[in-house]
Amino acid sequence: MNDCVTDAPVSSYHHGNLREALLDAAVVSIREQGADKLSLRALARSVGVSQTAPYRHFADKNELLVELARQAFDEIAEATTACITPDADCHTNMQAAGEAYLRYAISHPEKYRLLFGTTIDRREQYPQLMASGHRAFEVLVKLIDEGVQRGEFIQEPVILLSNICWSGIHGFASLWIDGIFARRQLPTDLETMLTSQIRATVRSISTRPATVIF
Repeated sequence: MNDCVTDAPVSSYHHGNLREALLDAAVVSIREQGADKLSLRALARSVGVSQTAPYRHFADKNELLVELARQAFDEIAEATTACITPDADCHTNMQAAGEAYLRYAISHPEKYRLLFGTTIDRREQYPQLMASGHRAFEVLVKLIDEGVQRGEFIQEPVILLSNICWSGIHGFASLWIDGIFARRQLPTDLETMLTSQIRATVRSISTRPATVIF
């Protein structure tokens, strides 16, 4: 039985793809109005299904946001892992993975904003979300751990170095997607700033002699 029968015009969405249709519509809604104004009923109208149909896939708005955030964490993990070359040194892999992280954040600001902060309630009560967040962060942790073991990075606790590096990278991402940089006179273009941010971050934990980073 099709769960998309409504008083609205006939929809092409069926039980098998309504979930993804709602998630896609949610991204558009968040982009245009912000997460606070998101509602499952409005999403139902936007994809042409009954107002009760979304509740067959998501218990409430928070659960839908959790799924978007989980997807984003998994996508970040995939994007950063794909840039790692087994034969490359840790500096090179950190540079590539860090740039991939920033490019994802800048290209998907609606999802990225959901990953941190208070938009999602009781996030610790969603094991799959927590697991996806852990996997995404572990990409950085493993790179730094390998670098420390190889002597490429300074001998400090790996989790400390990971948080130091991530805080700088996340800060850049947040400043960009929140429009702070857009209100300032920038010294160069986004691509150069992005690359330099990661280069400076890697340099901050490197054991190599200091060189010009820009």
